[in-house]
Amino acid sequence: MARYVRSFCERRGLKVRADKFGNLLTKYQRGGRKAGWPLLFSAHMDHPGFEALEMVGARGVRAQWRGGVALEFFRGAGVRFLSEGKWVRGIIRRVKPLKSKPGQMRRADTVEVELRGRGQVAKGALGMWDLPGPAIRGKKIHAPACDDIAGVAAMLCLLEVLCRRRVNAAVYLLFTRAEEVGFAGCMSACKAGTVPKRSAIVGIECSTELLTARMGDGPILRVGDRMSVFSPRLEGYCRQTADELSRKDKTFRYQRKLMDGGACESTAFCAYGYEATGVCLALGNYHNMNKREKRIEREYIHLEDLAHMIRWFVALASKRRGYEPKVGAPPPLLEGIRRKHERTLVRTVGK
Repeated sequence: MARYVRSFCERRGLKVRADKFGNLLTKYQRGGRKAGWPLLFSAHMDHPGFEALEMVGARGVRAQWRGGVALEFFRGAGVRFLSEGKWVRGIIRRVKPLKSKPGQMRRADTVEVELRGRGQVAKGALGMWDLPGPAIRGKKIHAPACDDIAGVAAMLCLLEVLCRRRVNAAVYLLFTRAEEVGFAGCMSACKAGTVPKRSAIVGIECSTELLTARMGDGPILRVGDRMSVFSPRLEGYCRQTADELSRKDKTFRYQRKLMDGGACESTAFCAYGYEATGVCLALGNYHNMNKREKRIEREYIHLEDLAHMIRWFVALASKRRGYEPKVGAPPPLLEGIRRKHERTLVRTVGK
């Protein structure tokens, strides 16, 4: 993933800087610098997976699990490791649980995989669920990983449009690592100064579809997550842009929701003192868990949601004025209500 991102950017004449943790940062800038802070779009490059620790006998591998998947999905599931350029496949036979507190989802710590055939898996080889490749079914794309590959794809599509149209804009794009173990790459990037302080961050995610946030109803402006609420002024800036886009094009759709099914990097950005909000896509089979049938399957998203997300990002990047973190004037609607009732308030004091 990191190699692809770097190659994509460099082919379009953009420099990519990697910090010592492997996070990637690039900047698109054309024309004079806009007023205010530039936007920074961020998405993580990883997905829950395995790391091989050692061979166990001739046909077994002990592997570390990294990510949030419930314990009951592991035993009997197919796994494949990329070892020395080749896929080596196997079945999970044993699972060691991770210690958890009461009420927490039970997760796996390590697994033992029985390999098929005579393959060998090198120590440190990375593994994933053994699932079919991507496929489009109707208006949905099913893939071994949408979270957060779709977010990365949306950022690269944004870059493609900006470069092709030669848009006058200044935006950063940050591609992070190790989000699935608790925002490790993102927080390291904040601590190391990889993330420019004077930037307004739009964290991009795929989040579990909710009854109130349905797939196909457009990308979701994320007011907050399970852990926190985000920067209200930046959220308002993104909402205003989406409303402007809706007035110009009646086919554009978006949603504004509190997506509290999980947590995302925008919480970490805010905790480290940044102005941040979030935009996400409703996701099916979150972390490959088909909870109805209790088995591992491909994730899926709605293609129109992704298309609207890209259009939204282009509109945000193309705005003539950058984001201003200071408090602005009250919206006309609220000012109208104040003016309408102010005299009545004064006249009725004490009555």
